[in-house]
Amino acid sequence: MFFFKKPSQRNPKLLQLSEYLDLLEGGLVSTDISDATKASALNLAREVWDSLALGAWIAINPTAVIAWRNKKSGHVLVHIPVAGDDCFLIVPLVDEAATPDSYILFDIGAEYVNATFSCPAFELAGIATEDDIRQAIPELRGKADPFAILDLRGGTYMQVYADAQGFHLEHQLVTSAAHYRCVEVVGPDEAVDAFLSYAFGNYDWAYKRRWERIAL
Repeated sequence: MFFFKKPSQRNPKLLQLSEYLDLLEGGLVSTDISDATKASALNLAREVWDSLALGAWIAINPTAVIAWRNKKSGHVLVHIPVAGDDCFLIVPLVDEAATPDSYILFDIGAEYVNATFSCPAFELAGIATEDDIRQAIPELRGKADPFAILDLRGGTYMQVYADAQGFHLEHQLVTSAAHYRCVEVVGPDEAVDAFLSYAFGNYDWAYKRRWERIAL
């Protein structure tokens, strides 16, 4: 039997993308987990659900919960489906007996789509290309609409805004509750590099810059 409750006085950590990617090093393999492990992960999901702007909590069928084990570290990544196809709340565990204390929202389906690039200042809207990114972003400062957006799907995207200080980068995973901004204001070349990395499936952007979660 499964029990879903809100544990008291806990503060699970919402992982940044780079922290989640580190958990994938060594490769993953599908694994079976116990009912108790599923219940533990679902309890954490219930606890953080409202704070993630995922809508009203609905009882999730435990059979829909899947897990992957890191072939090198043995860590287990429990995947709990949320709204949207191939979108999950992922709960990592050192092992099945561990109490979960962190999580991340991740849109796996977004890994398999073409990013779209929108830049109103230059009337650009369509599939992202390297030429559009390289030409548009350095010219944003001083424009009436000095921003550009790379959208993967749903609420997963990267954006940049330019002002006299420089270029301000932000990214989001699935919902506005998992929204991050780059701690540093960067120059045009760094903004272009981040956009190219994001658009074409290279995660250098997640590691090269420091990101902080912000409330929207």
